[in-house]
Amino acid sequence: MNKHSMKVCWLHLIWSTKDRFPYFSDIERARKVIEIFKDICIQNEIYYKIGYVNSEHVHLLVDLPVKLSIEKMMQFLKGTSSHTINEKGIFTARFSWAKRYAAFSVSNSQVSNIIQYIMNQKEHHKRVSFKEEWEQYMKKYDVIKSP
Repeated sequence: MNKHSMKVCWLHLIWSTKDRFPYFSDIERARKVIEIFKDICIQNEIYYKIGYVNSEHVHLLVDLPVKLSIEKMMQFLKGTSSHTINEKGIFTARFSWAKRYAAFSVSNSQVSNIIQYIMNQKEHHKRVSFKEEWEQYMKKYDVIKSP
C-alpha cells in the first residue's frame, strides 16, 4: 500500500480444533500457541491486536493486510500454526485444526467491544459452550452449517 492510502480492515477470527477436541485445556500450551500466532502475524505483516486460545477453539482480532486475502491469511494462521505445533512436539498425537473458520468484519467503533469479548472468554464459556456460541453466530449471520 502506498503512503497516500489508508486501510483498516479489522477481522474477528474464530476456529476450532479438529473434532473440537480440548487440546488447550493446559494454559501453558494455550500460551505457546498464542506466541506462535504472534510470530506468524509478524512474519506476514498481519497486525495482531489480541487473541485467546480456549480449550477447543481460538478467537483472534487482527487487521487484514492489503496484500492478503482472508483465505491466504487463514492458511498462514491455521496451516503454519498446526505445522509448528507438530514440529515442536507440543502434543504426543498429531495436532490439527478443523477445516472451517469464521471471519467477521469489525468496525473501528466496535474494536474495544471485541477486545473485551475476547478478554472475557474464560468467563463467557462458563455460561455458553463453544457449540452454543457457534450456533448463535450461524443464526445471527444466517449461516446453516457448523464447523
